[in-house]
Order: sequence, then structure tokens, then C-alpha cells
Amino acid sequence: MQMEGKHLLQRFFLYANPGKPETIPVVAAFADLLSKHNCDILLDTWLYEHLGIGRACKADELDRSVHAAVSFGGDGTLLRILPRLAENDVPVLGVNMGHTGFLLELDPGDLHSMVNRLVVGDFYLQERLMLSCRIHGQGDFLVMNELALTRGHNPSSIVVEVTYQEERVYTIHGDGVLVSTPTGTTGYTLSAGGPVLHPDAPCRVVVPVCSHIMTQRPMVLPVHGEIGLTVHGKCAVRHQISLDGQLVIDPDTNSQVNIKSAERPARFIRFTPQRFLTRLHQKQLAWGNHIYGGTK
Repeated sequence: MQMEGKHLLQRFFLYANPGKPETIPVVAAFADLLSKHNCDILLDTWLYEHLGIGRACKADELDRSVHAAVSFGGDGTLLRILPRLAENDVPVLGVNMGHTGFLLELDPGDLHSMVNRLVVGDFYLQERLMLSCRIHGQGDFLVMNELALTRGHNPSSIVVEVTYQEERVYTIHGDGVLVSTPTGTTGYTLSAGGPVLHPDAPCRVVVPVCSHIMTQRPMVLPVHGEIGLTVHGKCAVRHQISLDGQLVIDPDTNSQVNIKSAERPARFIRFTPQRFLTRLHQKQLAWGNHIYGGTK
């Protein structure tokens, strides 16, 4: 789903990967462009310590007073702040400082020409489905790509029962299971043998990970309704729950997870209508070049 912007933006939160110091001059140059438009600039704490401009703000302190966030890095950098942004209906612009960026919109060289459009709201808002995941005993979490329930460091297989609307889908004996949004199907889910889904598809996908039962294949389920995951065992079975590859939980009891589609979507700032299949093809070529050293 795409929605048009067209309103003045005055307060921006700038976020970057602390592990990529090369983002600092790019953020500094962009902050300078925003300041010329008299924008209020909030910087993630580590960026503020390096640049000393604007105001310091932690990602978990963001609220609805922020008009937009700009993430400098790769998809992983953006995924770290997406739950907080979605909770507060803050749209995000992704600036690609890495190799593969399905969620990202601009390269650093595009910022100067696009800042005027950004400030006046001359862009589209693209909404993407997120998952609302309740992990019993741990809390509620928002997920953009996938929840992975796996054996983690456990050398043995685990048993996970998967249900949809309290109806059994299958009981997996293997390394675990993934539950993914359409957006997440170009990541971990794809590597685990799942299908690629168009991001506008109204559905979710469940993918067994290395199941011992060869007939257990990925299952595409409707966007509505609850997906349940239950780890079985006579005593506590060692396993891990990973959320977007960012947050890892090591439960000390057999987990029960309930997954629904989140009420609020993630919202991405786009300057041109998205052509997913074209971008998928481009990224597939980039993967091959990156891995095998072909021409960029």
C-alpha cells in the first residue's frame, strides 16, 4: 500500500550503525542540509557525541513529535529502530551504506538532491506489514521480517507444534521454525527454503528449518488470524528465539509464542513508486557479484 505525503516536516531523528564510522561524515553533511531548512535535528546518542550538533536522543525515547527518521547503514541498522518508529507512526527513510538493502531508498549521493522533497513532504509513504509477537514470560514484540524459533546452541533437534487459529498445521522435529512477513521472505526465510512473496501480498509464511519430516513444507497463511508456536519436551528444552536477527532470547522454559499481524504497519519514505520485482532482480545480481567477485 502506498500513501502520498505532502506535508511539511520539521523534526528529524538521524540514526546510524555505530559499527560503521564511515557514516559520520555522511550524517554530518545531511544534518547541515537540514539545518539550512531550519529543521530540528535529533541525533542518536553516539552520533551526537561525535558531531555535537542538534540534540541527543536515544532511539527508545522517540515519540510522535518526530516527523521522520533517517537511518544510515544497511537493512539491519534500520530494523533495530523500526519497532519504536512503528509504535509512534514515525516514517523512516533508509540510506544505503552497505551492499544489499531491500528496505532502503537512497544512496548517500542522492541526499543533496532529495532533501528539498523530503522537507516539504514530496514523497510516498509505503506501508509494510509487521508481526505482533507475544512470547509468554518475555513480553510483546514487533517484528518486521521474521521470528525464528530454533535450537540455537542446542546440538539436538527440537519439537515445535505450529497452529493456525488453534488448528494444528504440523509438529516440526528439526532445527526449528520461522514465521515471516512478505518483506522478510527475501532474507532468512529465503535461505531456509521459503518462497519469495511480494510485499503487498496479504499473508504470512511459516517455514520449517531442517525438518526431519520431508513432507513438511513452507505454509502460506492468511494475514488475519493467530499463529501459535509451542516447544514440546518433558523438561525445559534449550532453544532460542530471534526477532529480525537483532534481539535474541534464550528462554529457560519451553516457549509458547502467539503471533498476529500488527495493528500498525512500518512506514517507509519513497520518492518513486516501488518496483519490487525489478529491485529483487537487481539485488540477486548484486548478491552474485558480492559473493563471487563479479563486476559491480
